[in-house]
Amino acid sequence: MDIKLKVIPKPKPYTRVVLEPKLGEVLPVITGNGDLNLLCGNCSAVLVEGINNGQIRDIIIHCPICRHFNEIP
Repeated sequence: MDIKLKVIPKPKPYTRVVLEPKLGEVLPVITGNGDLNLLCGNCSAVLVEGINNGQIRDIIIHCPICRHFNEIP
């Protein structure tokens, strides 16, 4: 199942965990064996692939494609 993440403003420094893959870095940034994929809320790039529901929480992923910040609640 694919889920689009919520796009948020850039978090203030040292307030959240932010994964910052570099432009051109291979996506997804996290992979697993589950059935859940997390997509960028702006450009739909697959940021996280194959996780289980609730496996990853309270992380921000900075999309290396469109540069938007995506929240995993």
